[in-house]
Amino acid sequence: SGTVATASGQGVNDVTVVLEANVPEYPKSTQTALSGVYNDGLLHNNNIDYKVTANKGGDYLNGVSTLDLVMIQRHILGLQALDSNYKMIAADANKDGKVTASDLTDLRKLILGVTTTLPNNTSWRFAVAGTPVQTSPIAFTEAINITNLSSEMDNQNFVAVKIGDVNGNVSTSVNSPEVESRSNANVEMSVAEASIAAGEVVEIPVTAANFSEVSGFQYTMNLNGASFVGVQSGVLEVNANNVGVISDNVVTMSYASTEAVNANEGAVLFTLTVKADKAMKVSEMISLNSEVTRAESYNSDLKVGKVSLGVRTAPVAGIELFQNEPNPFKGMTTVSFEMPEAATATLSVYDVTGKVVTVRNINAIKGLNSEIFTKDQLGVSGVLYYTLVSGDFTATKKMIIVE
Repeated sequence: SGTVATASGQGVNDVTVVLEANVPEYPKSTQTALSGVYNDGLLHNNNIDYKVTANKGGDYLNGVSTLDLVMIQRHILGLQALDSNYKMIAADANKDGKVTASDLTDLRKLILGVTTTLPNNTSWRFAVAGTPVQTSPIAFTEAINITNLSSEMDNQNFVAVKIGDVNGNVSTSVNSPEVESRSNANVEMSVAEASIAAGEVVEIPVTAANFSEVSGFQYTMNLNGASFVGVQSGVLEVNANNVGVISDNVVTMSYASTEAVNANEGAVLFTLTVKADKAMKVSEMISLNSEVTRAESYNSDLKVGKVSLGVRTAPVAGIELFQNEPNPFKGMTTVSFEMPEAATATLSVYDVTGKVVTVRNINAIKGLNSEIFTKDQLGVSGVLYYTLVSGDFTATKKMIIVE
């Protein structure tokens, strides 16, 4: 019998403890209880050699976040060493006996949702309690060897190490889990409101609103009606490795810095490039959440806070009529226009001779308005013109219908 617990003493349940022996009916196994205690409850033959090991699968993302990347990165660069040999085991994500940049890569992919497992399918590792842990290369005793069993043996304990969790906040399936340090800090970023036409590829600078003493952050971003194209560095050095493209409109991001970053309000942190599937505003397109990667930030003291993305709005200077998208078109096109205030408007389509093809009277709203026209509605092919009239405003643009 014995206990399976983390280095901080938190019992881990549902760990499979396996007993092996070179006799029939072995190996045999038992599970740890909620407290991490196991007792195989079996009678074993005297004077037989036994080997006891522990294992637990799945649960890969448990306790793993960008905060762990910050700590591992600082260790690799010699800025702040991991202060426990068990943390060294946790940092060795690829199980090669070293803590290197490749471990960061594997853990970041897991955090971003790009992968769902770690190399060697290793989620937990178990060291025999009371035995030394070597750190260069990383090596430790993973099995209890019992020679010539002759009596009951208790205190056959293991130290459970969650791979990737160097800050010790693993929680699921752990009794009385550690609670990570939290702060009230909110890392605030912002984008400028803008109207984007259907099919348009645009760069959206993400700027600092409240960005002080930031060691890292992570989040899931939804792109409603748009798809991710790429990301460029600004104040923050980011690239494709910091982003996980889960689907066309779901993107994750993880950023870890070796030292806390400060940015003045309005400074461009990084720039997103997206392609709009339909005419819309930036505020309708982008939102942050924890759908795949949990939305959170980390300050200089490595405490966990919030992260948010706001939209800066500016008053519309006047009415603006946009080019229809797509153009030319075969089946359907969208005509969009911007209004500084709600008002009535008339949108007319006519052919090259000036003959009116169709007229729409619109109760336009403040902001972006869109009207869809189909080839069947217009009933003609070739070059057409469309005119928007509202009050004293008039503007005309050309559209082309192809066979």
